[in-house]
Amino acid sequence: MSWQDEFRQLFPITRDKAYANIAYTSPLSPKVADAVAGFFDSITYARSDKPQWLRDADALRVRLARLIGGDARRLAFTKNTTEGLNTVAQGLAWQDGDNLIVDDQEHPTNALPWLNLRRRGVQVRVAQATSHRYTVDDLWQHVDARTRLIAVSWVQYGTGLRTDIVELGRRCAERGIWLIVDGIQGAGLLRAKVDEWKVDAFACGAHKGMLGPLGVGLLHVSPKLLDALDPLYVGPSGVTTLDKSGLQWQVGVSDAGDARRLETGNLNYPGIAGWAGALSLIEGAQPDRIEPWVLELSQALSEGLRAQGVQVVSPPDAELRSTTTAVRVADPAAALAHLTREGVVASVVEYGYVRLSVGAYNNHEDIERILRAARVLAV
Repeated sequence: MSWQDEFRQLFPITRDKAYANIAYTSPLSPKVADAVAGFFDSITYARSDKPQWLRDADALRVRLARLIGGDARRLAFTKNTTEGLNTVAQGLAWQDGDNLIVDDQEHPTNALPWLNLRRRGVQVRVAQATSHRYTVDDLWQHVDARTRLIAVSWVQYGTGLRTDIVELGRRCAERGIWLIVDGIQGAGLLRAKVDEWKVDAFACGAHKGMLGPLGVGLLHVSPKLLDALDPLYVGPSGVTTLDKSGLQWQVGVSDAGDARRLETGNLNYPGIAGWAGALSLIEGAQPDRIEPWVLELSQALSEGLRAQGVQVVSPPDAELRSTTTAVRVADPAAALAHLTREGVVASVVEYGYVRLSVGAYNNHEDIERILRAARVLAV
């Protein structure tokens, strides 16, 4: 049995449906659900062991950092992508007249934290895409001497467009501009190398390509950004303590270079347990095998839809393509209902496009099933 056949069997939904909705959320493998349940089972009779929970969290940091090409000491746990991005947005020392750059394709998750900085005198400059596509040059034309930060998605949620993070990181590093990346649409599916790419902050949640539960995520930061961040919220963590020995209590940080100072209070330990289980699935399948497989499926789906006359708005170019294929249809709600009846799980994004996104549990039989169901979608 191939690695992919074994991996597919870990997701029971594949027996009945062609699940093409990982850009929204991944179905849980029972192994992940069991890991979460096991955590709760362990405390049902008050067998709480917080020191062990913290050790488990730190072990997961190491594995996650390895997966995204980062450093465990610079990885903090969050609730979700939004919290990670807000940690950066609110933690920097902005000055009136500073500006930052985003593009007009961003999910609200990677727009609202930056727009919220307008109240602090920060100018938000929006790069416009053409037919949902933008380049590094499109972003860069808005850069000037007061540009402090550029925020983009590694993979755009609506069309699957992949940003050239390598080139953008190079330019930002040369100019001393913070590069902030919403990584949730690529993490776990495509190979990330955040330190090599000179990404200052990489935020994502566990519930999409990472195959984990909702309510837990990560923020990985560069050494320079970590040094520059002054967290808006402060609470006890692995490195943040309170000294009550004197009349004037003192906040202590044992290691300012440890991203745990960005965490506050109890972590989502059940979510961490589930994420550890999910990461075991990814590690077992091997990331170097996952990326070419999902890109192969995505290409087959995109080319098959185009051959049927369906209007695909996602880029066909290999360097721009990801695991998401978005299509333009006359009636998105009716199209989605038709796909659902045919056993295809998809979603509709705000542009009115039907979005089909594949994971490593999909196979070519799923692609053929989607293509059969999609014949009625040609406009």
